[in-house]
Amino acid sequence: METGKTAKYFKYAIGEIILVVIGILIALQINNWNEIRKNNKKHIDYQRSLINDINKDIESIDNILISFEESIEQHNNFTKRLSQPNASYDTLVKIAKYEFLGYFNNIDAFHTATFQTLLSTGDIGLFNENIRTQLIELNNQQQITLVVTKEAVDQYLDALVSYKYLSNISISTIKSGNLYDEFWNNVDKNELVKDFYLVTLRHNNINRTSKTAYIKLRKDLIKILNNFKEKE
Repeated sequence: METGKTAKYFKYAIGEIILVVIGILIALQINNWNEIRKNNKKHIDYQRSLINDINKDIESIDNILISFEESIEQHNNFTKRLSQPNASYDTLVKIAKYEFLGYFNNIDAFHTATFQTLLSTGDIGLFNENIRTQLIELNNQQQITLVVTKEAVDQYLDALVSYKYLSNISISTIKSGNLYDEFWNNVDKNELVKDFYLVTLRHNNINRTSKTAYIKLRKDLIKILNNFKEKE
């Protein structure tokens, strides 16, 4: 101060402060860039995983739809033959003994691990609002589909419990011989007609109900898959 250098020191101090502030701002910007880079990588990884999950679900649905079509065709064949003017009780017995197997196909769960991870970690915020909404709606539709198809399966299984005529499947103990013939010779005709009608009705309901639900879900899967492809 005595030598009149106060202004010089003051300018130097201001310069130091400015340099420190600039350094802090640069460090913050670099940190932001790193965070953005990390989030972008996570976003890409999540999207790839979601696409993989969606493709697996589409493949499963495509396979099971083929099974439904084959089963529906078989049921239509039964209906046509049993509705013919010359159809007889023997026609029904032939179908019940040798053709109706009682098997059914369904999907017990969908590939939702990636979506559940997004929810639990909060990383679903890495996606824009439109994609977030679609992912949530898709998960809801998947759960609805599982509930609808399970209800149809449960109704069929209830009817199957009292159905005594599945003697042609691989796990049956008696599939031929005197006992087998005696069983079918002593079947109550009215009971067989009633039970066969109910069990095939419920069996076909699985095909038709599940088919409708899976087709709708497949459209939703394709829609969000196309949205992901547009973002690439």
